[in-house]
Amino acid sequence: MYELTHNQAQTIVNKMMNDIPFNINIMDKTGVIIGSGNKERIGTLHHGAVAAIEQREIIEIRKDEEFVKKGINLPIELNDAIIGVVGISGEVVKTRPFANLVKSAVILLIEQSVSLKKENLEKNLKQEFFNLITDPETTYTKELTDQALAYGIMLNNPSQIVYVGFPYNIDKENINNFTSFKISNHAYCFVVQEANKIKLLQEQIENQFPDAFISISKMNDKISEGFLQAKSAMRVLKGVFPHEKVISYSRCEFIADMAELQRKDSKTEIQSHFLDKNDELIKTLQVYLSCNLNANQTVTQLIIHRNTLNYRLNRIFKITGKDPKNIFELVELIFILINRLK
Repeated sequence: MYELTHNQAQTIVNKMMNDIPFNINIMDKTGVIIGSGNKERIGTLHHGAVAAIEQREIIEIRKDEEFVKKGINLPIELNDAIIGVVGISGEVVKTRPFANLVKSAVILLIEQSVSLKKENLEKNLKQEFFNLITDPETTYTKELTDQALAYGIMLNNPSQIVYVGFPYNIDKENINNFTSFKISNHAYCFVVQEANKIKLLQEQIENQFPDAFISISKMNDKISEGFLQAKSAMRVLKGVFPHEKVISYSRCEFIADMAELQRKDSKTEIQSHFLDKNDELIKTLQVYLSCNLNANQTVTQLIIHRNTLNYRLNRIFKITGKDPKNIFELVELIFILINRLK
């Protein structure tokens, strides 16, 4: 049976008393006041509510007595069970017109709360499932395999992961016919088990969210492996090629894997901050890389003078100790670009 809480009851009372010119009490299923406009009454037994619960009907009290005050008390029913009572204090003839209105409003607010609680529970269960299948240590048990079917996933079949990052908060996925999981307020993960549907999903995302970044894993036997691939590729995309919107892990496999290994090195945390708050230098380095180190193409894209480019590349050298014009040190700069992203 659903149980009213003090916080929920008090919230409802506060909302209702903005519109009703009488004190409102909400009692639990035993008749104890758990929400009231008169805070001193919270925690006390309401005898009118007890009578309403026992008789399963509206109780009108026409005069103040030792343990009750005049007013009207209406049992609150949910799924044929009484979960509490709402009371309106005052002259019965004056409070009666508000009775059914208040009861209906209270039931509506409770139903909304129940629905939200159920929705949050489902979200939590889905998140726990996602955490399990993206954990490399997880074994695909029969129980987990059966649970996966509820989300349209067959764990024993190969799958690809499509990782989608957004430059803004997004509350829910709007891509139909694809199984997805929320990673954060800025990212979603899609599990695709039919390779011929990857292109369709990509097109739908690009049409609905033109600002989104998309990374695509290889086809793998375990979802955790594909998730790591897609996540690593996303860091490469945002770190090195932010002017592009889509990247496949197979395109950047070596650099993505090396960057992932380097993230475990204690020196990486220090190096990743070398270019913090130097957006101009970061963009210059990214364009320089996208132009395959061609200085003429770089200055054209950045709309700057050749001397300005040389100045910025020298600044990068001075700040990081890595020369962008040296191929070996440039590789280290690529890792700095990638690993500065969490």
